[in-house]
Amino acid sequence: MCRQSFLLKCKTILLVVLFTATTLLSAPATAHASIASILLGGVVQYTYLKKTLTNMHYNENDKILNNFKKEYGVNHDEVANRQLDSVMTRLLASIDPQGKIKPPFSWFVNNQTSFNAFCGLGNTVSVNIGLFQELNYNEDELAFVLAHELTHGLQQHSLKSLPKVVSLSVAQALYQEKNPNAASAITTTIISRQLIANHTTMPQEREADANSFTYAVNAGYNPGAGAAIWARISAKNGGKTRSTFENIINPNDHPTNQERVNSFSERLTEYSHKKVRVKQNTVFVNDKPWVTPLAANGLLAEERAYFIAGSLATVFHEIPAGKPCIVKNGSLTMNGKAIMDPIHTEKSPAELAEQLNRILGF
Repeated sequence: MCRQSFLLKCKTILLVVLFTATTLLSAPATAHASIASILLGGVVQYTYLKKTLTNMHYNENDKILNNFKKEYGVNHDEVANRQLDSVMTRLLASIDPQGKIKPPFSWFVNNQTSFNAFCGLGNTVSVNIGLFQELNYNEDELAFVLAHELTHGLQQHSLKSLPKVVSLSVAQALYQEKNPNAASAITTTIISRQLIANHTTMPQEREADANSFTYAVNAGYNPGAGAAIWARISAKNGGKTRSTFENIINPNDHPTNQERVNSFSERLTEYSHKKVRVKQNTVFVNDKPWVTPLAANGLLAEERAYFIAGSLATVFHEIPAGKPCIVKNGSLTMNGKAIMDPIHTEKSPAELAEQLNRILGF
């Protein structure tokens, strides 16, 4: 499913079924069908798909889970499985403390080595072992990925996509009926893909990103982890961009890595009551530069800046005026919360604490 390196994609069984339906509806007819028959075909396809997929979602979730396991394999990495169980349990306890979600979510680690995760029909969540490895098994970052996938399941994005996709398929078939040539077939296919990407998939992805911040932070994970993920992936991806031709033929249906960095960074700043911001790898407090951390502990420099900013944001969210920063066992803490563990090539903990307190007016 990944059309760009390290681009987080969300697979569902529905996509396969919808592709089949789209192909059937949009294929140029050899014996031209009437407009009435095309419309009827669309209604029949929609009714059948909706009934079938809804039944699968609610009543065959165990079967769906087993099919996914057969297709992608089950990975038994102990750390990955332990983290997946821990984070999913913690997120769901925060989102649905009374356990009312139906069908209940199920999850597993699969054998795929790419950076990917998905939520399928039946509220089946799976994470590639490659994603754990790419994120160095960082639990806060994993929480944002899983909160994103939970949103797809909770909002039933797969089932909600059905009316738009079938409607576009019918419109495509009607146009090709009136213009039965290869150029029309290519043009309508491109337009249909653009509309689905821009008006169905992309809005769902933006909603999933927005909700992932709320779900992960409410469950107690670092508010900077969302921006940190995409700063890491953007750096690994080398800032590659797609050509105009690629975007036309195969439209991008997810926000870009940098767009995600920016949106999560803004949410972080808002969460801190606009006290904290990250710009060019530097953590700003009250619009004044405080620290430009170096790469350490498996985190890139910008990634680490977002984690430090996230810890600060948690304090400022609870106490907008802040609290004096103190040094405890070599770590910077505020209001009893660890903020930063400086490494030996950075300023000393005492210097950083004094500088932060001066910015805060203490």
